Amino acid sequence: MKDLLGSLGRNRGLKLLALLLAVALWFAVGVEEPTETTLSVALELVNPPHGMMITSEIPPSLQVRVIGPGSVIRKLTQARLAQTIDLAGFKRGRHSIPLGSKTFNFPRGVQVTRVQPNPLTLTLAPSMVKTLQVKPVLEGKPPEGYEITGVKVRPSQIGVKGPYAEIADLKFLSTIPLDVSQLTVPTTLAGDLDLKNLHLTLQDQSPLLVDINVEPKRITRTISGVPVAAHPQKARLSPSKVTLTLQGPMLQLKDLKPGDLKAAVDTNNLAPGRHQLNVSVNLPPTLTLVRVQPATITVRLEKSP
Repeated sequence: MKDLLGSLGRNRGLKLLALLLAVALWFAVGVEEPTETTLSVALELVNPPHGMMITSEIPPSLQVRVIGPGSVIRKLTQARLAQTIDLAGFKRGRHSIPLGSKTFNFPRGVQVTRVQPNPLTLTLAPSMVKTLQVKPVLEGKPPEGYEITGVKVRPSQIGVKGPYAEIADLKFLSTIPLDVSQLTVPTTLAGDLDLKNLHLTLQDQSPLLVDINVEPKRITRTISGVPVAAHPQKARLSPSKVTLTLQGPMLQLKDLKPGDLKAAVDTNNLAPGRHQLNVSVNLPPTLTLVRVQPATITVRLEKSP
């Protein structure tokens, strides 16, 4: 004991106190109640071989079951934990990476009892970069009376990186179906690519926009029995009714009746007798006159008594 005290040299009292405190702390930690919990450790894969990419599903994190002093475990649960796996030197094909207790750099006293998944399995495959057309896919139809007259996607092409075997013969990528069943005016919709089970990485993260031009549906309709009026002089007309062929919005034309239309002949400054006059039709600006049958009618004006 004297030899021990002698070896402490100057300030032996302070040094002895520090030694006693260290021993007490060691005993306190050593007898601290152990705690067991599961830690979520973010998985980071770095340095994939040039021209290769991972094609298997990789979990975003590892579930690591640990046991250790309660105070240490509490600090670990509050920290952001990550585990890096270096893929440098890996070849193409399937790889199985065991994850043991020495894989993780935890503080002394913390033991790893289980890791999931373990081993970590991944597949590397040759990759390529390719530019593909973007094909918009529409679902449903606009309401009755409206139709789609144009569709444009922006951008029309997109660069992707993926396994050679998956995209070597690929010509285009479709969008997830866009619902157009409620559209009655030109609209721009945000789209997403339907990557299905493809292992693709987009070279450009710009938004995908689809411009859909929707207009009232135009139809052609023939309406018979439209009455013809003589203005300003009254006259006998033969025939007194005509047939009109019109073009215009479906919603406006479908319920149109003969009495809703105005056909007339101009009898201004005409002398009594028989005349052949052209039939004119007064239409709303949204409707177009295609044909009048007959285009001319016989008009007879009587002498004033």
